[in-house]
Amino acid sequence: MAEESQEKQYPQLPGQIPDFLRNDLWYETDISGFLLDFTEQYKPPRYTLSWNGVPFAPLGGIQNITGQAGNGKTMTIAQFMAAILKGEFGGLRYELGEEIPHPRLLYIDTEMEKDNTIAVKNRVLSMAGRDINKDYDDFHVMMLREVPDGKQAAKDKNGNVVDRVVPASVMRWRMTLKAIWQYRPTVCFIDGLLDVIADFNDNVMCQELIYKCMQVASNYDMSLWCILHQNPGGEKLVGHLGSFVERKVTDIFQTKKIKDDATGDVKFEVKQKKARGQDIADWSFRVNPVGSWGMPEQIGHEDNSSTYREMQDIDAYFKTYNWTSSGTTYTELERHLRSKGVTSGRKISDLFNRGMELGIIYKNDKKKYHYNGISKDIPNDASEQLPFSRQDDDEPLPY
Repeated sequence: MAEESQEKQYPQLPGQIPDFLRNDLWYETDISGFLLDFTEQYKPPRYTLSWNGVPFAPLGGIQNITGQAGNGKTMTIAQFMAAILKGEFGGLRYELGEEIPHPRLLYIDTEMEKDNTIAVKNRVLSMAGRDINKDYDDFHVMMLREVPDGKQAAKDKNGNVVDRVVPASVMRWRMTLKAIWQYRPTVCFIDGLLDVIADFNDNVMCQELIYKCMQVASNYDMSLWCILHQNPGGEKLVGHLGSFVERKVTDIFQTKKIKDDATGDVKFEVKQKKARGQDIADWSFRVNPVGSWGMPEQIGHEDNSSTYREMQDIDAYFKTYNWTSSGTTYTELERHLRSKGVTSGRKISDLFNRGMELGIIYKNDKKKYHYNGISKDIPNDASEQLPFSRQDDDEPLPY
């Protein structure tokens, strides 16, 4: 009886195709590989980060940061990256220390010129307490702004092999996939997503890209962050691409620049606009002129200011030297430091090493030392309107 009931409920029609929506070609489609196995055990989300103890950004999910141009998006993800590399940054914590004690990080920059990408790299490594001039196996940065159109062999209607132009946006996406496959990041940031799609208002193209992003995150068991601007003057994400992003991501964070007209003070505010997990409290940060590229300091988390105070202490030793455009030697700088009361050879070596790591001083090809300081040079980071270097408009600096 049970078999007869099942036969009636799920009729088998060998050699017979139903007429119902026949043109959709659904009947021969195999669905067996997509049925849920009810014996498979539930696995709770494995979150990569937390803010003040509240976790977010799970492995296998995609996340988004949005905001107006120059409102702190890249500065915000720099804090995420520093927390991942260092284990913590202010109120941010890396949450997978036991399962993945050595996470790998990939930052893909599709927008900025080379010097600005270097500034982001320097900022993150400084925040993580690392040497900015070394290569690391757990942190890779890729620059895709200058990617040209590609070529691909194809056949025309006559069967002849011809070169077909592959748009630069498609090439950027292919290179993104290759980098993720090669470096296997725990967390990947695409800054920004607009540059890996040809038309952000093409419904089919946008939907396909977001589903591919979801597949990438699931297949590699990683957390994928997609940075996407808001429409000018509004809070909606750009184009149809933004609409699909808003529907599919697990978290959306919005950044906003706030300027006090009375005092001139500038801060950046981070709000969680969407969460499939727990809600996260807002937080704010300011940007200190560290290393001439700027470093965020979370307001209310004073432990972040320790690096800035260290910068000021080291800068105090070097800035009083009589610097010239031709630079100076190690011996001359050592003599200067001793005149300032530094008598320990180890202390002198530490000042040189840390000063180099933090970008206060640097050495040219002729082994001459030059001075940057922490606020002498104006940072040139096109990704942000830094409060200590930018004007209120978006015009680039004249050099």
